Amino acid sequence: MKLLHTSDWHVGKTIRGHSRAPEHSAVLDEIGSLVGEHSVDLVIVAGDLFETASPSAEAESLVYRTLLRLLDTGAQVAVISGNHDNARRLRAVAPVFEALGRIHLVTEPTRLEDGGLISLSIPGGEEVRLAMLPFVSQRGVVRAKDLMEAAAYENTQAYAERMRLLIEALTAGFGTDTVNILAAHAFVYGGRLGGGERDAHFIDDYAISAQSFPVEAGYVALGHVHRAQKIPGAAPIHYCGSPLQLDFGEEDQVKQVNLVEIEPGIPPRVTPVILNAGRALRTLRGSMVELAAQLEDGTVDDDAWLRVLVDEPRRAGLADDVRELLGERVVDVRMDAPAPKRKTRGARRGRAPTELFAEFLAERNIEDPLVSAMFAELLDAQLESAQESAS
Repeated sequence: MKLLHTSDWHVGKTIRGHSRAPEHSAVLDEIGSLVGEHSVDLVIVAGDLFETASPSAEAESLVYRTLLRLLDTGAQVAVISGNHDNARRLRAVAPVFEALGRIHLVTEPTRLEDGGLISLSIPGGEEVRLAMLPFVSQRGVVRAKDLMEAAAYENTQAYAERMRLLIEALTAGFGTDTVNILAAHAFVYGGRLGGGERDAHFIDDYAISAQSFPVEAGYVALGHVHRAQKIPGAAPIHYCGSPLQLDFGEEDQVKQVNLVEIEPGIPPRVTPVILNAGRALRTLRGSMVELAAQLEDGTVDDDAWLRVLVDEPRRAGLADDVRELLGERVVDVRMDAPAPKRKTRGARRGRAPTELFAEFLAERNIEDPLVSAMFAELLDAQLESAQESAS
């Protein structure tokens, strides 16, 4: 059978206030086309469909239309919720998808007999056992009393152990002659973060061991980490990563989905399929002159979102100048010039206020004649006011 593994769509994500809806629409269309092109039997979406727990109507429309499109290809579709998703909100629409058939949505740890383990018949004749484990918060498996009273390391151990037991229970129905798959949204020790994840859910409190996954699993489809990678373990454990570069920490990553060919008792063939939709994220560095030269020689990707680190003294209007040079694709401008070493200030007595202010600006690597001129005007106005009051 053929499986396509995708995760961490984060529909609704913006880049410094700029919408990325067109990019999400394009990349999800690309994923849908790949499912049809490769005659995929099962699509797994391993959590974080949305960026926030309160997605916009536009984001919900895009996600649900994509799931329906995947259904139209003839594939089965399995979806679990992630830590960014609103599990209750997804649970509310789950009966609608179940009524359509071939879309299976699980938003909380569920007993085998209640949908935690799904048996699927594939046209090729294989029987699939699919265990589904959405994101589980620490408070979901560690009692409130323990969270308040136990040491932090004890709660961490308790979380990892109870997650292991959950996985053990869900995979108890794996057979020797079935295609056994586990979908989970979790952080596994050894995983390399992508750069755009929510840090609070990647600390050790939320980590589980690769040894938690049984050798009987033919493929473990993980979501949560945005960098595609294989985790060493007794079973084939894979993160497929996010389909778009979601933040500048991910700008070095090529995005993909995993196409998996699998049959009972044989190691799967996992093929990364590169995704081409969406705009790249790039960081540029240099002075205004150097940035202009990069633009001139074609170094700058015309379609990329840009973070610009400017190697010049601070001055009013510098960010506007950068945007005028490079366009609206600039979403972040920062000063990259090293701050000079602070000098020991001399005595203030007998020195002019303008001299002291110039020293203050120099200490902060600010070089802006307009700021100095404005300070001089304010100083003159203050002196005139003081003289009038004295007379």
